[in-house]
Amino acid sequence: MKISHELPLSLMHYGYEWNDYDYCLPHLIDKYEQYRLYFQKAKLDKRFIIMDNGLFEGIEHTTEDLLSKINLVRPNIFIVPDAWNDSALTLVNAKSWMMNYKSQLPEGVELMAVCQGKDIGELITTYQTLLDLGYKYIAFNHSSIAYQDMYPEYKGLKASMYGRMEFIRRLVATNTIDKNIYHHLLGASLPQEYMAYKEWTFIKSGDTSNPILVGAEGIRYEDGGIDWKPKHKLEHYFEKDLSGQIEDIIFNVNKFKQYIK
Repeated sequence: MKISHELPLSLMHYGYEWNDYDYCLPHLIDKYEQYRLYFQKAKLDKRFIIMDNGLFEGIEHTTEDLLSKINLVRPNIFIVPDAWNDSALTLVNAKSWMMNYKSQLPEGVELMAVCQGKDIGELITTYQTLLDLGYKYIAFNHSSIAYQDMYPEYKGLKASMYGRMEFIRRLVATNTIDKNIYHHLLGASLPQEYMAYKEWTFIKSGDTSNPILVGAEGIRYEDGGIDWKPKHKLEHYFEKDLSGQIEDIIFNVNKFKQYIK
């Protein structure tokens, strides 16, 4: 599995060293010249790039803005807009992008859609419908209300972790999974979840800033992971100098690599 950790400005020079590919947050392209130049250089260097749609960061891009960013960066994959826990709207968006905008994309840009739903049945149906729509790149989000309902005895982060694992397990058990297409893990509730996917080679990539954010708080991963999540998102640290926490961050990045081996 290829992994990318979203990085703040002070650590972006580690991108090629730490990350197997680059994960682009489009709302930062206009805001920070350094960020834009990094991804333009990454494209010239033939780095693999996945571009997000801004949902997790709470950014509502217009379609025109997203198309502009896609044409600027020319990512290998663009994640079409989805909606938290809303299968119907997610599928409407997925169908619209496939029918109306795919032909407008630069050569080499593929569309990825995300499984959303309020329960496990909706998640599975969403996956099946995305296949029917012709999607060859599908992502599993890390935080769904369906996951909480599947593991009420845990709640919170552990329920999210076990819920996504169970969702994917059921796709495999029912032969619903298409092992010939590209699957991506969006984020992580707890980093040790990634240990569970070593044998599932149909999961090609994942992204999470967790090792960076935990290290930024001066804390190192344990062998079995952690049971909490940093209170701040990447945006909190984006302009901060993290040189004082660099040893803890490097430790976590390397420990995460061990988790997926």
